[in-house]
Amino acid sequence: MPISQPLLTLAIPTYNRAPLLRRLLGQLSSEIGNDPLVELIVSDNASTDDTPSVVEDFQKCGMSIRYVRNATNTGADANIIQCFELALGDYAWIFSDDDLMAPGTIRRLLDAISKGAYDLVFVTPYFFDGEYRQHRHFKPATDVVLTRAQDFARRVHIHLTFISGLVVRKDTIARTAHRAFQSLFGTSLAQLGVIFTALNGHRRSLIIRDPLVAATANARVGYALYQVFGTNLNKIAQEWLKDPVVRREILKGTLRHFLPGWIFQSRKALASTIPEDPHRILRPCFGSYLLYWVCDYPICALPLPFAYAWLTFLKAVNKIETKVLSFA
Repeated sequence: MPISQPLLTLAIPTYNRAPLLRRLLGQLSSEIGNDPLVELIVSDNASTDDTPSVVEDFQKCGMSIRYVRNATNTGADANIIQCFELALGDYAWIFSDDDLMAPGTIRRLLDAISKGAYDLVFVTPYFFDGEYRQHRHFKPATDVVLTRAQDFARRVHIHLTFISGLVVRKDTIARTAHRAFQSLFGTSLAQLGVIFTALNGHRRSLIIRDPLVAATANARVGYALYQVFGTNLNKIAQEWLKDPVVRREILKGTLRHFLPGWIFQSRKALASTIPEDPHRILRPCFGSYLLYWVCDYPICALPLPFAYAWLTFLKAVNKIETKVLSFA
């Protein structure tokens, strides 16, 4: 396959995180080498630190990096979409600069996508706190091939927002009608324009169940969490997803697996640097869902000890559901 037409593009959007970028590129230098099947892009959003010299250091060592530097900071959403649009590969994998991957992940992915066409591939993550030392070892799990978008949405749900976990076939986006991705700039979820378009055009997808992506766990975020994962997520799902069943599966997963833990952290003022009232923001979005009143509102309203007990119960139920799905 010609170098100008790689099978996979790995694109890294970055801004002022030179140490993290150096860590990731150091890992990728042995993971990718100069494999002609893989294109590596670094999309620099006008960093003011030593990001350019970090990239140059690896290029001088022979690493093939397509380095794109924006004249001004266009915002994270625009930089993520730029990564997708720059990608020359049949598949595009946008990978966050603060995440890492297990040794052999690229080869594992290349083997999978070279043997069959998938509109979406989900690479399962695990989360680590503090300094990354060594990739954890997990019991091997069998990959899952799905032919219905709703089944993919049910298994992945909120993780569809996790850019480092999703690989998209570019031809699927090209053949599927969609709105302008630029309309999602400022939502902190512009990547969902690409992902939801792929779901609308879904014919076949793959879930790599082995946790191969090591994702940095955020103890506290610096944005309006419930605005993003409540108001914005709900609006984007309503406007971009054609199948209401797919939409419900994603939002139900968000209500069950994602929001309860963050709401509890908010009760302790540990979720975000931006103060928000979860119930005030989430009720207009999800008040019509019974799951909101069962899973989320009790954690908003109950005294903290009871809210914690309810959260613990929900986690146990979710764990059982995940195990059941693994055998489905």
